[in-house]
Amino acid sequence: MNELWVEKYRPSRIDDCVLPDDLKQTFSKFVKDEYIPNLLLTGGPGVGKTTVARSMLNECNLDYIIINGSMEGNIDTLRVKIKHFASTVSLTGTRKYVILDEADYLNPQSTQPALRNFMEEYSKNCGFILTCNFKYRIIEPLHSRCSVIDFKIDSNVKATMATRFMDRAEYILNGESIPFEKQALADLITKHFPDWRRVINELQTYSTAGKIDSGILI
Repeated sequence: MNELWVEKYRPSRIDDCVLPDDLKQTFSKFVKDEYIPNLLLTGGPGVGKTTVARSMLNECNLDYIIINGSMEGNIDTLRVKIKHFASTVSLTGTRKYVILDEADYLNPQSTQPALRNFMEEYSKNCGFILTCNFKYRIIEPLHSRCSVIDFKIDSNVKATMATRFMDRAEYILNGESIPFEKQALADLITKHFPDWRRVINELQTYSTAGKIDSGILI
């Protein structure tokens, strides 16, 4: 089975992530300082929240696990997974991290308060990076225990961001030896901006026809 392009071409360094400059500088400083605080990364789907979390931890050579809040969001699963991971010391003696994807799917009356307790209980040994599409669905006690970073793209940098992702998409298509029309690629990016994941997934789907041209937008 062919590997998913979103995984095959997922950046592993912050420098390679398609981000506004201010966000890239923030995350690069975390990596440079080798200290990543508890984070709540918020923004629309496909903008790179999980990729950024993984890239920072990979660059700092830190142990981490990923838990999907929409699929593994019950209290017992969280308790078992987090306790098993966070209660032990990493092989390198460094801080460990839990990436909790789609944390806004966690029940705000039961599971999110439990997560708050886990964050406090294992704070000496383990950090937490939460991602969500809707930060208003995250309870205030979790907000207060994290640095909240919004993956918003201001209107004055949209063109720059689209150009950067155009370069990334061309790199992927060239790497897969798929011929393409630049205008068709630009139109696809404009259609789904800023959901980079969807653009890449659709390119992989359309590539089965052997080329990327204006027919993909019909």
